[in-house]
Amino acid sequence: MRNLFSVRLSAPAYRLALVLMFLLASCSVDDKPQAIELGKDECAGCKMAITDGQFGCEFITDKGRCLKFDDLSCLFHYIGKNEITDSQILKIYVSDYQHPGTLIDIKTAGLVLGDDIKSPMNGGVAAFGDRRAAEKFAVEHQAILLDSWTRLKQQHHE
Repeated sequence: MRNLFSVRLSAPAYRLALVLMFLLASCSVDDKPQAIELGKDECAGCKMAITDGQFGCEFITDKGRCLKFDDLSCLFHYIGKNEITDSQILKIYVSDYQHPGTLIDIKTAGLVLGDDIKSPMNGGVAAFGDRRAAEKFAVEHQAILLDSWTRLKQQHHE
């Protein structure tokens, strides 16, 4: 009995199949955070060098491009100015205030907004990977613990 799942490909067909598999694999977009190199990377919004590891942030586009910013206010201003839609953004990453250089997903971060928070572009937002740490920081600095990052985004579009 002949095996129905056994297919023999000619050498050219085999090469074509390999090329197609490679192309399909390369089409997937990497949405992982890319390290921010302080003093080397430039803010996509204001074009200043990113120098403070507590406030750097980035977003990954649906095309896999990573845009880096020195402050969340620059990021949201850039999104608004360039009319970037939610569907064009795969992920937004923010620096963990307690662990500079560690990027965390903005959707899971504890975001604290306050006048006491001196970020590069005076956005006044600190992000925390640990929600309890964010709550404690907010109390100590008489700041506001935001319930969601979308509220922050809306503030920048008003």
